[in-house]
Amino acid sequence: MTRISKKAERRGVSPRKHKAPQPKTGPKEENLPNGFKAHNNALEGDMAKTAFIPKIK
Repeated sequence: MTRISKKAERRGVSPRKHKAPQPKTGPKEENLPNGFKAHNNALEGDMAKTAFIPKIK
């Protein structure tokens, strides 16, 4: 049996393997009808028609 260097051993290991399952997030899990959380426009009046700045709580 031949010896393998530590560096070669680390390269051979897949970084995407053996991760614990994460809780699902996103529009499907949160059941959002539009696929995103709707925010109110921070601007008012004529400026609100031309630009949108989300007002986040």
